Amino acid sequence: MRPFGRGRDQGKRVFRMMLMKRLTMNDINAYLDGDLDDAGRAAVEMALETDAEAQQLLARYRQQVNELHRLYDRVLDEPVPEDMLALLRSNRPAPN
Repeated sequence: MRPFGRGRDQGKRVFRMMLMKRLTMNDINAYLDGDLDDAGRAAVEMALETDAEAQQLLARYRQQVNELHRLYDRVLDEPVPEDMLALLRSNRPAPN
């Protein structure tokens, strides 16, 4: 199997790019959301192994996501109000 799931050169290039810049919240979000390809995921995981700041960013983001789920997941099970359904069915903009 090739490193990073792609061509060796591309994997090395992505890894070098990740090392040259610090991980951002966008990198962390994409990592946790599963939006990275194999090379990107491997690069983020390598950066997380050595970057305490990135580890803290990941921990904060996970905590935030867990808190949002705790606060709002129950709303997903509530029925949609009938007046909202009627508005959506009518395909008209909401009144101001």
